[in-house]
Amino acid sequence: MWFRFRGIPWFRRTGHENDGHEIIGIIEETGKDITSVKKGDFVIAPFTHGCGHCRACLAGFDGVCMSHDLGDNFSVGYQAEYVRFQHAQWSLIKIPEKPEDYSEEMLKSFLALADVMATGYHAARVANVKPGDSVIVLGDGAVGLSVIIAAKLCGAKQIVSTSRHSNREKLAREFGATDNVVERDEGGIQNLTNITRGGADAVLE
Repeated sequence: MWFRFRGIPWFRRTGHENDGHEIIGIIEETGKDITSVKKGDFVIAPFTHGCGHCRACLAGFDGVCMSHDLGDNFSVGYQAEYVRFQHAQWSLIKIPEKPEDYSEEMLKSFLALADVMATGYHAARVANVKPGDSVIVLGDGAVGLSVIIAAKLCGAKQIVSTSRHSNREKLAREFGATDNVVERDEGGIQNLTNITRGGADAVLE
């Protein structure tokens, strides 16, 4: 089961490449067994996905799909303008309407759902972040910033970022961080302990 889809022009890096492995696109062609989507549909294609029929996938853990092997985790070639996507029946997420019906900001948000935002939200859920919690986030890249958004969505009252980059700290605060600790090693540990009044309810790395 597979399809090819055309990348949305706004996230092309050059005429033939797209940024990263997060992809959204328009379906160009589907195999005969695909019934969940059709040519012309606008979709999010998850970076990590499984076959949809092994025990791991059926239990909801398709990130550790039993059909993955060392040569193929079904996520090859995502920087290309056209992608052949395996197991489309199982893992594609259809977006209503067409790309032109959305702002560029919303398209970028859809793109983040293909990997970084989903990863950040998974971290918050696995750490059982609850309303009123104090949370420390280690890392200020795309996933770390997504973790901050997710922690806020889960109701965390205090979110401590650990950025040493002023532009990323600014984003972290816009996304919900209440504090930031720059120091590392023993000084950083002490500062984090003091800010969280003895330690956080969850630490997300």
